[in-house]
Amino acid sequence: MNKFVTILLALFLASCSMLDSKSAEVTFHIPELPEEMQQLEVSGYRVVVTTVNKHNEFTTKGKSFKTSVPVSGITSVLAYPMGSWGTLKPAGFIVHGNLKSHNYMTWDDGFAAECTAFSLASGAGSENFNFTLFKQKLLEKSDGNPWILNRDKIIYALSFGIFNMNYIKKAESHTLNLPFPGTGTWYSGTPGCIQKFEQAGGYINELSITEGENVFVNPTTGEGITIYADRLTWICISGTTGGLSGYW
Repeated sequence: MNKFVTILLALFLASCSMLDSKSAEVTFHIPELPEEMQQLEVSGYRVVVTTVNKHNEFTTKGKSFKTSVPVSGITSVLAYPMGSWGTLKPAGFIVHGNLKSHNYMTWDDGFAAECTAFSLASGAGSENFNFTLFKQKLLEKSDGNPWILNRDKIIYALSFGIFNMNYIKKAESHTLNLPFPGTGTWYSGTPGCIQKFEQAGGYINELSITEGENVFVNPTTGEGITIYADRLTWICISGTTGGLSGYW
């Protein structure tokens, strides 16, 4: 009798394991770029799908795509718009008990999904974590622009399972006066919370730079500039002005 019960228990656990590892092919929809960026020519989207210790990356040209996603557990889905001007910050979606046949990504969730992707890649991923509150607090504490937050601190806390709201801090920021090619209006490469910068005499003055990667685009001319910054230095790269660098 005990042997029979043992066999039944083994079969039950095996069936549970099969259910846990089950995947479904579903559709994700990428949101439209905001009106100010509609003129940008998007050549495609770099899609990154991350689960615990699993990573899948591909490129799509359409506004929607199908991919296989586990029906349970946590999955981060990101879509980065790409073009000759560079790569914008991504739209995002965090799968956590909310998977449907059609899933709609948002620009607002891009930062939270990117932080989640890095923590999942490290092997962390608590299913008890409140992702809805996480996304809400990121937006609240950044005044709607989570890309100004210190991403490294948040990823560190998520990866070690010690995250609390005290880890949501703004990243260090700096200002630059830089020559920008062409004329007209430039925008930050964050579709969910774009900032507008006007040129004056070929320069943009008091340009706000957050430590990390900063992208700026001119939808009218199709040009882009990428600025990498850390605590001590900055590097500016563009196809027109070439490379510029300096210290704070």
